[in-house]
Amino acid sequence: MPGRDNPDQLDELAAHLRRFGGAEFVDEWEITEAVTEQGRRRRSHLAHLWMNAMHRGDAVEFIAGFGRVAGTVDYVGKDYATVLGQDFCWDVRTDRGVLTVEPARSGGHTVRGGSVTFKARLAEFESTAEPVAVLLAGYALERRGHIDVVGVDHVIVRTDHRSHVIPLNLIEGVRRSL
Repeated sequence: MPGRDNPDQLDELAAHLRRFGGAEFVDEWEITEAVTEQGRRRRSHLAHLWMNAMHRGDAVEFIAGFGRVAGTVDYVGKDYATVLGQDFCWDVRTDRGVLTVEPARSGGHTVRGGSVTFKARLAEFESTAEPVAVLLAGYALERRGHIDVVGVDHVIVRTDHRSHVIPLNLIEGVRRSL
């Protein structure tokens, strides 16, 4: 045991503890942090992932049955997100496709006001009579016109001389010009 009689041994012990004594605490802390982060990721929802992309200003790509959307996230609701592209804006149902995120170094914004649900967003288009393209699930096709009615389980899109009755569960998104 080192003692007062041998200061070299005390110096050696002190140096050893400085080099290696905290390593096991650091290792334990890193493991705890990794497990905590994994638990947080397991509890996340799609809306959280979209929200994070919006806050950071990440570039996103969303691929669904109607095609591909690319841009930045402008708004996130409970079950949909708004993506701004170069020429178009898309409101897409977040559970209907694959999201790819390319992290940005800067940019992004906080949450702004908007509709909470996709159905409420469709009702906004009904009230404004804004021309839109309703994107249909699995069909790589769309119906262009204005949303005339948002029913309980369907939407009616009016074109020049026709009304298209579309079940809500077939709608993957809405596209509009900027």
